[in-house]
Amino acid sequence: MIIFATLFGSLLLFIFIGVPVGFSMIGASTLVLAISRGGLESVPFDMIAQRTLYGVNNFTLLAIPAFLLIGRLMNASGISDRVFDVARSMVGHMRGGLGHVNVLSSMLFAGMSGSAVADAGGLGPVQMRAMEKDGYDRGFSAAVTASSATIGPIIPPSIPAVIYGALAGVSIADVFLGSIVPGLLMGLGMMALVAYISAKRQYPIARRASAAEIGRALTRGILPMLSPVIIIVGILSGLFTPTEASAVALVYTLVIALAVYRTVSGSELWRIFRETAVDTAALLLIIAGSAIYSWVLARYQVTSDITAFLSANIDNPLILLLLLNLFILVIGCFIDSVPALFLLTPLLTPLIQQYGIDPVHFGVMMIFNLMIGLVTPPVGTVLFTVARVADIPFGSLVREVLPFYIPLFGMLLAITFLPWLVTLVPQLLLH
Repeated sequence: MIIFATLFGSLLLFIFIGVPVGFSMIGASTLVLAISRGGLESVPFDMIAQRTLYGVNNFTLLAIPAFLLIGRLMNASGISDRVFDVARSMVGHMRGGLGHVNVLSSMLFAGMSGSAVADAGGLGPVQMRAMEKDGYDRGFSAAVTASSATIGPIIPPSIPAVIYGALAGVSIADVFLGSIVPGLLMGLGMMALVAYISAKRQYPIARRASAAEIGRALTRGILPMLSPVIIIVGILSGLFTPTEASAVALVYTLVIALAVYRTVSGSELWRIFRETAVDTAALLLIIAGSAIYSWVLARYQVTSDITAFLSANIDNPLILLLLLNLFILVIGCFIDSVPALFLLTPLLTPLIQQYGIDPVHFGVMMIFNLMIGLVTPPVGTVLFTVARVADIPFGSLVREVLPFYIPLFGMLLAITFLPWLVTLVPQLLLH
């Protein structure tokens, strides 16, 4: 346990003092190797280099830059507005209709970008402008936008699902499909809360869209909305793997943006490629760091020691899941979701398998848990993004977001205690 305390404690220390996460993992691993071998001069730096490079030598990880690029293309090509119009034509007539539109459009956009920050930064301004124009409080508009953006990494395709599947050695297709029901229920729970708050504050009721208006909105938005259908159908039919699906979806998005809508110029496309490359490089550094970190965990049998300790004190898998939820929540409040996945997956996956817990169930639960961290201080990446876009104080946004923790934590408990919510769809369609 001394090794674990040193490894985990030094990592958190490095992160808190501002060292990038990937370098923090490499630094913590090097520190443990130095202590255990009696000095820095005896550290096998050639092994560290090998392990870090091995971490990024994974075909599955090619899906990450593809989905990052898809999200940026969706935002730049005006697809966000088309998706919002589709949602507005369908549920805009309800009490607090634009709040419902906000959630529904996030659910639709989730199937295209797979990123909470892409949703908040791209679709968010469209949602908030429309809500403020119709008389909604800015704080409420921002809170709905921030909360609904967490649906992005739940409903497939999902960048966190790709990362978890690659790190845990489980089928990414299973994790994709296992996320569908929780993602839909998450959206419905938020819409129920929006309905309650809208009735209490007497937010407006808009005119119901005619069949012709719904048809026009669907015609404008149908092409980008086919992207998740292509991905899921292609995976289920065996035409391509999830990684290949990301490439197919990327080509499809490029055709829409450049040839059909023609809303992305050559210079803008080059900027999108450059920004995606920078984001991908940052993620690859984290992946490389997590590889050596995972190797040190295995080398010193840290996971085995933790498993032995828990087995001696906890014999109920549900109690274990509750404790792990609390642990993940704390980590998610201080570390962004992607670095947290690289940190926790190698540590916790062997542990839950010892208790007979389905790794797909646990993966969806962990991703869902970390999404709550995106709207939880002090880090709260989505909170900061929305606060900046909406131009409101961070504290005011946090107060407005508080009621939305009710459906979020309620759904987290449902996933924890009802694993069939996750496993049902993969078992029906793939097994």
